[in-house]
Amino acid sequence: MKRAPLTIADVKNKIDELVGKNICMNVCRGRKKVLKYRGVVENAFKNGFLVKLAGDELPTSRLSYSYNDIVCGEVIISEAK
Repeated sequence: MKRAPLTIADVKNKIDELVGKNICMNVCRGRKKVLKYRGVVENAFKNGFLVKLAGDELPTSRLSYSYNDIVCGEVIISEAK
């Protein structure tokens, strides 16, 4: 059975539920490059959201993405267990 496509409104609602919760995130950077991060969704805005990384994984401790990145499949987010 084919899954219904995600809309930006669906993604925004899901990210709003994850604000303040621990997440695991896979970011596709092309040509078999997938970066994996752990962090907390810090804020959700009108056009995007902000993730505070756990630990010192990057020189910057925050990353921002748009909801369109999730719709296109470039970013995959799941709640950490």
